Amino acid sequence: MTNDNIVVTSRVRLARNVAHVPFPARLKDERAFSVVMKGAESTAKALFEYDFYRISTLSDVDKNTLVERHMISSDLTVNNTNGAIIISKDETVSVMINEEDHYRIQSIVSGYDLDTAYRKAIEYEDTLSKNVDIAYDNKLGYLTACPTNLGTGMRASVMMFLPALTMTNNIAKLVKTVQRMGLTVRGVFGEGSDTKGYMYQLSNEITLGLSEEDILKRLADIVNTTIKAEIQAREALLGADRDGITDRVWRAKGTLTNAYRLSSDECMELIALVKMGAQMGVIEADISTLDKLSVMCQPASLTKVKGQPMTPEERDKYRAEYIRQNLK
Repeated sequence: MTNDNIVVTSRVRLARNVAHVPFPARLKDERAFSVVMKGAESTAKALFEYDFYRISTLSDVDKNTLVERHMISSDLTVNNTNGAIIISKDETVSVMINEEDHYRIQSIVSGYDLDTAYRKAIEYEDTLSKNVDIAYDNKLGYLTACPTNLGTGMRASVMMFLPALTMTNNIAKLVKTVQRMGLTVRGVFGEGSDTKGYMYQLSNEITLGLSEEDILKRLADIVNTTIKAEIQAREALLGADRDGITDRVWRAKGTLTNAYRLSSDECMELIALVKMGAQMGVIEADISTLDKLSVMCQPASLTKVKGQPMTPEERDKYRAEYIRQNLK
């Protein structure tokens, strides 16, 4: 049993602000706003092809679809005054403009690859600093709207798929270990969200007094430990009751391929079970397809696929139909 797909994605996010310009919550001057916007776009033009959206021009479905795909935060969706988003064509880099800070530079890459995520985020930040004067203090580091982001202004995180640690009730132990190292465990959609589909986001909590390299190393150490613990937990589950695990996985697939109606939470749970079974070798399934379906079964993404509004009941029926078609 390997560590393949235990780490689903790696992310590095940098909070940056333009010097001598009010933070977004107090940004009323149109000229100052244009400085922020111009800096973001001119930087993107120098680095990659991208899509640009003003939040005010997006429908609620489009906004929530971007949240479900982890491109933007739910906080940005309500900023119809001066909020915007830049997304690279390959979707590995996104820049939230005027969320809590002027810039939230984010790089998300598949699998366990914090180095690449860091490199992509820093590349954008280095180019940005040539286009605008970034707010920085020699003692406090990068100046941010929230004091918890002072210093490096960096949040590094990984999204981990941990079904066995969940089933064996070892997640609480993981949370305590993570907290002792100055890290935190969050749900699938970040701070304040629930854990769904056995997905957990591990990230640093301390940004002041540590270097970016220190933050990445601390996170890597706990991730490597967690990977080993998850593999051991999976082996223990199979050793204790292979038939029971196999039956549970096959029942999950049976429900997915035959259900008439599915809620998003039930859908994520069932997909996660089949994915676990595929990784543990008790069933055959395409993991990349399952990962895509776990996103597409979310309410906004599903509504966008359908191309028309649906009631919750209609959406549950369409979700089941969509899953049946794509799994069979």
